[in-house]
Amino acid sequence: MHTKNPIALAAVLTVALAACLTVNVYFYPSEEVDRTAKQIIEDIRGTSVQENESGEPGAGAGKEGTKSQRGLFVGTAYAAGRETTVSTPAIDAIKARIKQRSGTLTPYFDAGAIGEGNDGLVAVRDASVLPMKDRAALIRIVRDENGDRMDLYKEVAKAIGVQDQDLPQVQASFAKQWREFARAGWWVQDEAGNWTKR
Repeated sequence: MHTKNPIALAAVLTVALAACLTVNVYFYPSEEVDRTAKQIIEDIRGTSVQENESGEPGAGAGKEGTKSQRGLFVGTAYAAGRETTVSTPAIDAIKARIKQRSGTLTPYFDAGAIGEGNDGLVAVRDASVLPMKDRAALIRIVRDENGDRMDLYKEVAKAIGVQDQDLPQVQASFAKQWREFARAGWWVQDEAGNWTKR
Protein backbone atom coordinates (compact mmCIF):
# COMPACT_ATOMS: atom_id res chain seq x y z
CA MET A 1 0.00 0.00 0.00
CA HIS A 2 1.37 3.33 -0.95
CA THR A 3 0.00 6.60 0.32
CA LYS A 4 1.36 10.04 0.85
CA ASN A 5 -1.06 10.82 3.72
CA PRO A 6 0.63 9.79 7.02
CA ILE A 7 -2.64 10.02 8.97
CA ALA A 8 -4.40 7.66 6.56
CA LEU A 9 -1.44 5.27 6.70
CA ALA A 10 -1.46 5.30 10.52
CA ALA A 11 -5.21 4.60 10.55
CA VAL A 12 -4.82 1.65 8.16
CA LEU A 13 -1.94 0.24 10.21
CA THR A 14 -3.93 0.62 13.46
CA VAL A 15 -6.90 -1.27 11.99
CA ALA A 16 -4.59 -3.98 10.61
CA LEU A 17 -2.83 -4.35 13.99
CA ALA A 18 -6.12 -4.48 15.91
CA ALA A 19 -7.36 -7.25 13.60
CA CYS A 20 -4.30 -9.34 14.54
CA LEU A 21 -4.74 -9.02 18.32
CA THR A 22 -6.52 -11.73 20.26
CA VAL A 23 -8.12 -10.72 23.51
CA ASN A 24 -8.35 -13.43 26.16
CA VAL A 25 -11.02 -12.75 28.72
CA TYR A 26 -10.84 -14.72 31.97
CA PHE A 27 -13.65 -14.98 34.46
CA TYR A 28 -13.19 -16.78 37.77
CA PRO A 29 -15.51 -19.85 37.63
CA SER A 30 -16.96 -19.42 41.13
CA GLU A 31 -20.03 -21.63 40.66
CA GLU A 32 -17.96 -24.49 39.28
CA VAL A 33 -15.40 -24.19 42.09
CA ASP A 34 -18.17 -24.09 44.73
CA ARG A 35 -19.89 -27.17 43.26
CA THR A 36 -16.59 -29.02 43.03
CA ALA A 37 -15.60 -28.15 46.61
CA LYS A 38 -18.95 -29.36 47.91
CA GLN A 39 -18.79 -32.65 46.00
CA ILE A 40 -15.19 -33.38 46.96
CA ILE A 41 -15.77 -32.73 50.66
CA GLU A 42 -18.96 -34.77 50.60
CA ASP A 43 -16.95 -37.61 49.03
CA ILE A 44 -14.32 -37.28 51.78
CA ARG A 45 -16.62 -36.82 54.77
CA GLY A 46 -19.42 -39.02 53.48
CA THR A 47 -22.16 -36.82 54.90
CA SER A 48 -24.37 -34.12 53.51
CA VAL A 49 -24.94 -30.63 54.83
CA GLN A 50 -28.50 -31.54 55.92
CA GLU A 51 -27.16 -34.39 58.05
CA ASN A 52 -24.86 -32.00 59.88
CA GLU A 53 -27.44 -29.31 60.66
CA SER A 54 -28.59 -31.21 63.74
CA GLY A 55 -25.32 -33.00 64.24
CA GLU A 56 -27.02 -36.35 63.75
CA PRO A 57 -26.63 -38.50 60.66
CA GLY A 58 -29.96 -38.63 58.91
CA ALA A 59 -31.43 -35.53 60.56
CA GLY A 60 -34.93 -36.80 60.98
CA ALA A 61 -34.82 -39.37 58.22
CA GLY A 62 -33.67 -42.96 58.06
CA LYS A 63 -30.40 -43.77 56.39
CA GLU A 64 -32.26 -44.80 53.26
CA GLY A 65 -34.03 -41.41 53.14
CA THR A 66 -30.76 -39.57 53.47
CA LYS A 67 -29.18 -41.56 50.66
CA SER A 68 -32.18 -40.92 48.42
CA GLN A 69 -32.03 -37.19 49.10
CA ARG A 70 -28.34 -37.15 48.25
CA GLY A 71 -28.98 -39.22 45.12
CA LEU A 72 -31.75 -36.82 44.12
CA PHE A 73 -29.36 -33.85 44.40
CA VAL A 74 -26.63 -35.55 42.38
CA GLY A 75 -29.15 -36.74 39.81
CA THR A 76 -30.49 -33.21 39.47
CA ALA A 77 -26.99 -31.83 38.97
CA TYR A 78 -26.27 -34.38 36.25
CA ALA A 79 -29.67 -33.86 34.64
CA ALA A 80 -28.95 -30.17 34.43
CA GLY A 81 -25.94 -31.06 32.29
CA ARG A 82 -23.36 -30.00 34.86
CA GLU A 83 -21.12 -32.64 36.33
CA THR A 84 -20.21 -31.57 39.84
CA THR A 85 -17.02 -33.58 40.24
CA VAL A 86 -13.65 -32.62 38.84
CA SER A 87 -11.50 -35.71 38.85
CA THR A 88 -7.93 -36.43 37.86
CA PRO A 89 -5.59 -39.17 39.13
CA ALA A 90 -3.79 -36.57 41.28
CA ILE A 91 -7.05 -35.27 42.82
CA ASP A 92 -8.27 -38.82 43.48
CA ALA A 93 -4.99 -39.76 45.21
CA ILE A 94 -5.09 -36.67 47.42
CA LYS A 95 -8.75 -37.26 48.31
CA ALA A 96 -7.91 -40.85 49.29
CA ARG A 97 -5.12 -39.69 51.63
CA ILE A 98 -7.36 -37.05 53.26
CA LYS A 99 -10.18 -39.56 53.67
CA GLN A 100 -7.85 -42.14 55.19
CA ARG A 101 -6.47 -39.56 57.64
CA SER A 102 -9.90 -38.30 58.71
CA GLY A 103 -10.35 -41.02 61.34
CA THR A 104 -7.10 -39.93 63.00
CA LEU A 105 -8.14 -36.26 62.97
CA THR A 106 -11.65 -36.84 64.35
CA PRO A 107 -10.64 -37.22 68.03
CA TYR A 108 -8.65 -33.97 67.81
CA PHE A 109 -11.68 -32.18 66.30
CA ASP A 110 -13.92 -33.73 68.98
CA ALA A 111 -11.57 -32.55 71.75
CA GLY A 112 -11.49 -28.99 70.37
CA ALA A 113 -7.73 -29.11 69.84
CA ILE A 114 -8.18 -28.32 66.15
CA GLY A 115 -10.81 -26.64 64.03
CA GLU A 116 -11.67 -25.81 60.44
CA GLY A 117 -9.82 -22.58 59.64
CA ASN A 118 -11.18 -19.84 57.41
CA ASP A 119 -8.40 -20.50 54.89
CA GLY A 120 -9.51 -24.06 54.14
CA LEU A 121 -6.83 -25.54 56.36
CA VAL A 122 -6.97 -27.31 59.71
CA ALA A 123 -5.92 -24.94 62.50
CA VAL A 124 -4.47 -25.94 65.85
CA ARG A 125 -6.93 -24.13 68.09
CA ASP A 126 -6.07 -25.29 71.60
CA ALA A 127 -3.39 -27.95 71.97
CA SER A 128 -3.55 -27.55 75.75
CA VAL A 129 -6.64 -29.80 75.85
CA LEU A 130 -4.33 -32.71 74.95
CA PRO A 131 -1.74 -34.46 77.08
CA MET A 132 1.78 -33.22 76.33
CA LYS A 133 2.73 -36.58 74.75
CA ASP A 134 0.01 -36.20 72.08
CA ARG A 135 0.88 -32.68 70.95
CA ALA A 136 3.81 -33.57 68.66
CA ALA A 137 1.63 -36.14 66.87
CA LEU A 138 -1.07 -33.50 66.47
CA ILE A 139 1.37 -31.06 64.85
CA ARG A 140 2.59 -33.75 62.42
CA ILE A 141 -0.88 -34.84 61.36
CA VAL A 142 -2.08 -31.25 60.89
CA ARG A 143 1.01 -30.52 58.77
CA ASP A 144 0.33 -33.57 56.60
CA GLU A 145 -3.39 -32.74 56.29
CA ASN A 146 -2.73 -29.13 55.33
CA GLY A 147 -0.09 -30.14 52.79
CA ASP A 148 -2.60 -32.44 51.12
CA ARG A 149 -5.35 -29.81 51.26
CA MET A 150 -3.12 -27.22 49.57
CA ASP A 151 -2.14 -29.77 46.91
CA LEU A 152 -5.84 -30.55 46.41
CA TYR A 153 -6.73 -26.88 45.94
CA LYS A 154 -3.92 -26.43 43.41
CA GLU A 155 -4.95 -29.53 41.46
CA VAL A 156 -8.61 -28.50 41.42
CA ALA A 157 -7.64 -25.01 40.27
CA LYS A 158 -5.52 -26.48 37.49
CA ALA A 159 -8.26 -28.89 36.39
CA ILE A 160 -10.89 -26.13 36.24
CA GLY A 161 -8.56 -23.57 34.66
CA VAL A 162 -8.34 -21.15 37.59
CA GLN A 163 -5.44 -18.74 37.38
CA ASP A 164 -2.74 -18.81 40.07
CA GLN A 165 -3.70 -15.45 41.56
CA ASP A 166 -7.19 -16.83 42.30
CA LEU A 167 -6.01 -19.76 44.44
CA PRO A 168 -7.13 -17.91 47.64
CA GLN A 169 -10.69 -17.88 46.23
CA VAL A 170 -10.48 -21.64 45.67
CA GLN A 171 -9.36 -22.00 49.30
CA ALA A 172 -12.26 -19.81 50.43
CA SER A 173 -14.76 -22.03 48.58
CA PHE A 174 -13.31 -25.12 50.20
CA ALA A 175 -13.16 -23.42 53.61
CA LYS A 176 -16.89 -22.71 53.44
CA GLN A 177 -17.63 -26.33 52.60
CA TRP A 178 -15.31 -27.73 55.30
CA ARG A 179 -17.28 -25.59 57.79
CA GLU A 180 -20.62 -26.77 56.40
CA PHE A 181 -19.58 -30.41 56.64
CA ALA A 182 -18.10 -30.12 60.15
CA ARG A 183 -19.78 -32.26 62.77
CA ALA A 184 -21.75 -30.84 65.67
CA GLY A 185 -19.37 -29.79 68.43
CA TRP A 186 -16.44 -29.09 66.10
CA TRP A 187 -14.89 -25.63 66.01
CA VAL A 188 -15.08 -23.59 62.81
CA GLN A 189 -13.63 -20.20 61.97
CA ASP A 190 -15.68 -17.64 60.05
CA GLU A 191 -14.32 -15.24 57.43
CA ALA A 192 -13.60 -12.63 60.13
CA GLY A 193 -11.48 -15.10 62.11
CA ASN A 194 -13.99 -15.77 64.92
CA TRP A 195 -14.25 -19.30 66.29
CA THR A 196 -17.62 -20.91 67.00
CA LYS A 197 -18.79 -24.43 67.74
CA ARG A 198 -21.09 -26.12 65.25
